[in-house]
Amino acid sequence: MAPQIDYFLDDDDIKDANNAGSFLFDAPSDAVVRGKKSDPNDEKYKATWIQSLEITEAKMYEDAAKDKDGNEYGAICIEVSFQVPSGAVRAKSGETDPNAGRNHRAWYRLVGEARKNPKHPKYKANNFNTRRVLGILRSIWGTAVIPHGTNPNLGDFFGDSPAPVVGKTVVAHMKQSRYKGEDRDELTDFIALEMQGS
Repeated sequence: MAPQIDYFLDDDDIKDANNAGSFLFDAPSDAVVRGKKSDPNDEKYKATWIQSLEITEAKMYEDAAKDKDGNEYGAICIEVSFQVPSGAVRAKSGETDPNAGRNHRAWYRLVGEARKNPKHPKYKANNFNTRRVLGILRSIWGTAVIPHGTNPNLGDFFGDSPAPVVGKTVVAHMKQSRYKGEDRDELTDFIALEMQGS
């Protein structure tokens, strides 16, 4: 029988581990920056920029989404891993992208019963996540990928192994902000293929 190891983690241990595991992006020289990232007390720090990323992994699986009261709802989670290509350069300046080789992962939980149901607690979050997932597809293949009035099967894009989106490039708005002293990165809007470079 293996000996039992008492491995107690205090708050500092957890914070150090989280910091070591977070690969935050650096705001490039063409980013719009408000506040100072170097000041850990500046809660108004925010940077936004356009970032080109390659999808390195995508999968769909059953999951649950919680509301603010802790109630759980059955959901389908679309998990997508993005990476800035290792030789990436900034489109405007031509300089090396400071985020070349860095990764970002996003989870989009879609609650079927919240779809078209404004009274459902997850209605807004569901619409938000649906918009992001469709934005990924439009950034890769253009707005015609999902014709208006059709009901796409997202599994056709994210569910296979490998998923058809893997290896494709998206262009998105990256937002870096600070909340309660913690920095975080978020892909806010994906730019449709037809709008890229304009």
